[in-house]
Amino acid sequence: MDLKQEKWTMGPNVHRVGISLGLVILLFGFLQCEFDDLNIDPTRQNDASVREILPTAMVQTLRNTLSIGGRVAGTLVQHFEGTEAQPLSYNNYLVDEQTLSDFWETGLYAGAMKDCRIIIDKAIANDQPHYEGIAKVLMAFNLGIATSFWGDVPFSQALLGTESLKSSYDTQEEVYGSILQLLDEAIIAFQKPASIGGPTNDDLIFGGIPDRWIKTCHALKARYLLHLSAKDPSNLAQVLEEVSQAFVTATEQPDLYFGDSDNESNPLALFGKERPQQIEIGVALKNLMENTNDPRRSKYWVEVQDKDEVYLADNTDLIRAQRNSPVPLISLSELLFIQAEALVRTDASNSAQIFTRGIIASMEDCGIIPALYNPYLAFNGGLSSSLSLDEKIGKVINQKFIASYGINPHEAWIDQRRTGYPRLEVPSNANASLNPSLIIPKRVLYPISERTTNYDNYQEAIDRQGGHLMDVTPWLFK
Repeated sequence: MDLKQEKWTMGPNVHRVGISLGLVILLFGFLQCEFDDLNIDPTRQNDASVREILPTAMVQTLRNTLSIGGRVAGTLVQHFEGTEAQPLSYNNYLVDEQTLSDFWETGLYAGAMKDCRIIIDKAIANDQPHYEGIAKVLMAFNLGIATSFWGDVPFSQALLGTESLKSSYDTQEEVYGSILQLLDEAIIAFQKPASIGGPTNDDLIFGGIPDRWIKTCHALKARYLLHLSAKDPSNLAQVLEEVSQAFVTATEQPDLYFGDSDNESNPLALFGKERPQQIEIGVALKNLMENTNDPRRSKYWVEVQDKDEVYLADNTDLIRAQRNSPVPLISLSELLFIQAEALVRTDASNSAQIFTRGIIASMEDCGIIPALYNPYLAFNGGLSSSLSLDEKIGKVINQKFIASYGINPHEAWIDQRRTGYPRLEVPSNANASLNPSLIIPKRVLYPISERTTNYDNYQEAIDRQGGHLMDVTPWLFK
């Protein structure tokens, strides 16, 4: 039995989301627009029970990872290459005020984050701590996506109802404090006795088992603390402490499995079906994998008539772009690479062993058997003591970059901005109008809705960060 089959038959995250997603769609429906792989209708009723809202919040959260936001982040970091229509503009660095406007509004703030706010308020009022905990994990995750794009974003004064439509922007430093606080509060909530009646099958990831959620909280804390380690290297010790309390097997990974119908599909598969041949495998990812004869290549793309397709309807080998391909909040391989980086930076002797385990976790997640990945490990799976610190970090991040393809392009883009790896070349057709320095973009422009409806707060955030273009470096990467 392979790893993926085992995840279908063992543990609380075995259930598919088809039935629950069908209920979500029946109740709320998806917006039918350019971003129909992105949004669940934000007009859905606010007075529904937490049990009814939770599946919607979960699905939207994981859609936010790979819908238009993921495609933009993935193109900027060269997981993908846009070749036609709108994705070609992302490849050219033409990500303007309109590009992510719907993503900001109905993917994040009026979508998953609004749902999370409602669940948190209802759960606290009705003494349902595990619902509170799950919603705070999802809120932290979505807030992490928001700040990865824009730096300073509304949060502490946002999501409070109509009186907060013109919210001030928290600094990126404050946002990270809120992310970590949400995860700490979630751990406390999961340690309380469960309320009667749930969460159970409305929790599409873990079926309501709090210990699994607590381990996920620690894994996510390790992720965000590592982001902050350049600001405060003492965070590295806490990163390792959080990893020690996180999950250790693939069956504990917080996966959400998408369904088989169009409306329930994995966003990458849905985009490939509805807009074929608009994106291909990114040049940096392709070169990195081809230069090392990586056995995961056939799982990520296939060449058809001189195009490196990441989706083909009849090719089930392309594991990241199947209708039911799962997306994790954080993967086992990412967690191991987080640990490996922290160990490298603290000069720990077991960093090479953990690094190798991260590669193996990714290989097994892709269904690659030892007979195929062992030769690869012999040449690429070690961290020689003769390497410099920067060279070791480069190897770790390059492998993390490969492993995150199709499941978390946001993290790959964050890693590139904070470490410089993978080494990327600016596309020859890149446009300088929104990126005058023609560097690998550091952020994107705030959506037009903020300029037109929340101008004073919007302008204050721009002034504080030093500008509004894609070459302006947010606080985290300074």
